[in-house]
Amino acid sequence: MDDKLVKLNEHLASRTFLVGGAASLADLVVYALVHPAAVAFPAAQTLHFCNLLRWVDLIQATQDAAGFCQPRLVLNKPRFVAPPPPAPPAPKAAAAPAAADAKGAAPAAGKDKAAAKPAADAAPKKEGGKKDAAAAAAAPAAAAAAPAAAAPAKEGGKEGKKKDAAAAGAAAAPAAKKEGGGGAAKKEEEEATIDMLDCRVGRIVKIDKHPNADSLYLEEIDVGEDKPRQVISGLRNFVPIEKMQDRVVVVVCNLKPAKMRDVMSYGMVLCASDDAHGTVEPVAVPEGVPLGERLTVEGFTNAPLEEVNPKKKILERLFPDMKTDGAGVPTFKGKPFLTSKGPLSSTVPNGWVK
Repeated sequence: MDDKLVKLNEHLASRTFLVGGAASLADLVVYALVHPAAVAFPAAQTLHFCNLLRWVDLIQATQDAAGFCQPRLVLNKPRFVAPPPPAPPAPKAAAAPAAADAKGAAPAAGKDKAAAKPAADAAPKKEGGKKDAAAAAAAPAAAAAAPAAAAPAKEGGKEGKKKDAAAAGAAAAPAAKKEGGGGAAKKEEEEATIDMLDCRVGRIVKIDKHPNADSLYLEEIDVGEDKPRQVISGLRNFVPIEKMQDRVVVVVCNLKPAKMRDVMSYGMVLCASDDAHGTVEPVAVPEGVPLGERLTVEGFTNAPLEEVNPKKKILERLFPDMKTDGAGVPTFKGKPFLTSKGPLSSTVPNGWVK
């Protein structure tokens, strides 16, 4: 049935109705067949069958107003929430005024030098005789004064270039800092932490051998949702079936659903294992913990991911830090997994938690 529902969900991804542009007999017949499964989906699975549930809700509202199929499907439909306005752009750094002043000083000095030369040439023409001799005597002094006047302008130009370089370096520093900060933020964002997992306490209310695999169990686990969650675990070679029935376990609930030997699994039972993988058992939960309670680890308080993306290898990056200590207590980076009644436990000391 799961396999058929998956195909139907894929079929409806780009269609409003099963066939054509309006409801047909095919929609009515298939609606009646899948309605019991649709209303029994746990809340955690609604996203995985969103196209199918959207179609069931549409047929129910438009073609089954009289309530032929019971109970009625009730969905918490998503609503559009407008994103916040974008942040205003950061103000640009003001240009250094000193650099501009230095650049303007050099041309001014050049103009003064050019203006002094015609004035010196005009003086001998207006005055004759004795004044020519005085002007001739003053010419070497004027010639000596010209390089001296040019020197400050040249020096000012060099100083302006230095100030320009300093201003450019100061402007580049915030950009480099911003770029470096972005890299650090990206690294922090990609770091895998244990609070990304939604690990909840559940009870195995039904268990069978997997129909297509000798090493797998097919379980229905109550994790505090409307309906038990179907989970497949590879414990058949390690724990007898009678010890699994009604056992309280921990289930990782936000893994992407996966098909295991043609049967869908919607979670993973958390287990303790030794290095040789010769002993594997579900981690033990203290008595009195309510079903559906989420585990905690000190120092990790963020909300779990809605769904763990297998492409990001989050589980693979978490597993090396998930271990049991010398007393068999499951830990993450040395800190125990906690419930409202105390830490988890196991009979596997110095092992692994997976």
